[in-house]
Amino acid sequence: MRSHSKLVHIREQVLPVMIDIGVINLSQADGLRMVPLGTIRRNATRMHAVCRYHPGPRGGDKGIDDVKEIAIHPVAIEDDWQDYAQFLMYHEMLHAIGYVRHDRLFRDLEARWPDKNAREAGPSFGRHLRERAARWKWICPRCEREHHRSRRSNGRYLCRVCKVKLIDVPTGQTHDAAS
Repeated sequence: MRSHSKLVHIREQVLPVMIDIGVINLSQADGLRMVPLGTIRRNATRMHAVCRYHPGPRGGDKGIDDVKEIAIHPVAIEDDWQDYAQFLMYHEMLHAIGYVRHDRLFRDLEARWPDKNAREAGPSFGRHLRERAARWKWICPRCEREHHRSRRSNGRYLCRVCKVKLIDVPTGQTHDAAS
């Protein structure tokens, strides 16, 4: 399945849940179906998804008509992260319907998402992205802790637990992996 059709499939899974939990009505669901979907850069390691708005004044009231695109990380729409992709879509759709800031109300609405594991998958997804983008592993020879990095340490860094110089081990990857 192509990424755009996967995104449409995810959106169509998320909208009925949003209606069931009382976050949107049918009219808003129809408006959200009109919002273009896309993906962010494949090599992004910090951003998981984004709701992009058309140019205009910052702040103020924004709504579905102001949304330029909802974009999700292409790795998130792969099968292993499907549940997290649904939560990301839900999160970005909350922004699209006008909850721009991550304030208390937004977090309360976000907490309504029924899949707790998906809500809490962000840190592990971020770790997965950083590990797959890393070209080097800094390994402590004593405690064997691993730190994935894009640059060599060249003996400049110590393990924070053992205070021993970290060893550079190439991951064998010269660019962002395809998976």
